Amino acid sequence: MQLIIDVRTREEFVKEHIKGALNIPHYDLQFHEDFLKGKDITLVCNTERRSAIAQKKLVGMGIESRIMYLPEQDEYEWVENTIICAMNVVHIKEGQMENFIEKAMMLCRATEPMEGFLGSRVLKADGISGIGSFVPEDLREVKIKPEKMILLTFWTSKEAHEKSHEIPEFKELFDKLPEHLTQVPYEEFYEVMK
Repeated sequence: MQLIIDVRTREEFVKEHIKGALNIPHYDLQFHEDFLKGKDITLVCNTERRSAIAQKKLVGMGIESRIMYLPEQDEYEWVENTIICAMNVVHIKEGQMENFIEKAMMLCRATEPMEGFLGSRVLKADGISGIGSFVPEDLREVKIKPEKMILLTFWTSKEAHEKSHEIPEFKELFDKLPEHLTQVPYEEFYEVMK
């Protein structure tokens, strides 16, 4: 049985993919080595470039695969979806990081079963890149004050996201977050492109 592996990002996969394909981004292949061994693997992406990267990685693991070239992809049925990201940037009061994280994780768990929810990411600011900031200094050890996090949730639509705020359990948890923050965040929507 042929196993079609889409080696693009999860978000690209959610937006569109060959029906029945599995998503393993090329940078995650090493975590699935045991599963992939001995399978009839066909690699797919939207440019063939990442499929070639994935194939090279698999060769290094002793796993054979083939690339599905663009003209062949047209022979398959594709599934398309939208994916919206809701983003909150939060600045946390000094000494409140642990309390905030505990409540944010409870909020994430409450979100998991909601219709239209596609996942979340919680990012903690961990330094400044001098090179990425066009500053000729090493800023990696500079501490960011107040501490900052970015909370991302992914949804099938803005409407699905808005409904989540109407659920009492979610609203109760969400309303407790500001007590740990230096300012109340506002939430922005982004359409995920890649």
